[in-house]
Amino acid sequence: MVYQLPLFEQEPEYKEPTVPEKMQRMLDDPDCKILIAFSGGKDSVAMVLYLLDMGIPKTRIELHHHDVDGHGGNLFDWPCTPSYCQAFADAFELPIVFSWRQGGIRREIYRENEGLQDVYYQTDQLHHLPSRKGNSTRRKFPAVAADLRTRWCSSVVKIDVLSRVVNDRFKSGNLLVLTGERRQESAARSKYTEFEKYRSWTKSRNAWQWRPVIDFHEKQVWDLYKKYRVQPHPCYELGWSRCSCQLCIFSSPNTWASINELAPWKIDELAEMEEDLSHTLYNGLQIRQKVAKGRSFLRPDMVLRWGKEVMGEFNSPIFISNWRHPEGAFSRELSGAI
Repeated sequence: MVYQLPLFEQEPEYKEPTVPEKMQRMLDDPDCKILIAFSGGKDSVAMVLYLLDMGIPKTRIELHHHDVDGHGGNLFDWPCTPSYCQAFADAFELPIVFSWRQGGIRREIYRENEGLQDVYYQTDQLHHLPSRKGNSTRRKFPAVAADLRTRWCSSVVKIDVLSRVVNDRFKSGNLLVLTGERRQESAARSKYTEFEKYRSWTKSRNAWQWRPVIDFHEKQVWDLYKKYRVQPHPCYELGWSRCSCQLCIFSSPNTWASINELAPWKIDELAEMEEDLSHTLYNGLQIRQKVAKGRSFLRPDMVLRWGKEVMGEFNSPIFISNWRHPEGAFSRELSGAI
């Protein structure tokens, strides 16, 4: 297992941002709705700022955030993430839709003789999207693998949830769905296409998925933050390189040691789940053994400033005058999916 972000033998070429002609035509269409898969992480924020730089009206942009814990009690995600996403949306006067699969990742881990849980999303009212009945059993953690059939956490609580929402809300017309993968992040992502038909494309719903920051270097991402003076998600201030799930299965031992220092009760719960399921998060390695292999990278002063907020509600300003790179900027410590 490689625990650091991959160092390419040849760094991906720096490119000035350009928009493919097909995507530009959709951007130029005032009736084309633009949905942004918004995690609150640096790449999703960069997508918003990039669109604003291009002069896209805010009235055409809608943020979509998926609660990976599915209103089933906080375990896998950062507790402050929903409030950070809401604060960002409010500051930029953008609508945000929150969606989730009931019970989230934990509920899916324990699925036994049943189908996927129902999907919900919140606009000005709560919408309920029932899932098909079934009788299959999971009772295992997601695999640390690129294949979304075994690393099912992303597909079950994010990708499929968004497509269900799109199917319910947008029956026809032009639609752009933006996601924030970047080629620089990993060898696997370096092979992604910049745009493709969205999984919910139909003859009446002309939906395309676009990865507008796919060729951005990390410096370009942080330069947009600096230009707009945006406060990054607090996890970056603590040293995280990625704002994925707090308990991302791709985390390095050092990241797990840092989680254990910040929220030891989450490690306790994972250990209890491993015992209950007779299945470990890592093949042949218990979570406490994983933690023991690492060393926390947390700085006491950063924990003093951000520890309570990152594990609670985000209440700091989104726009800050004295902007600086957060502790986790340009870190190569793995803390998110590759």
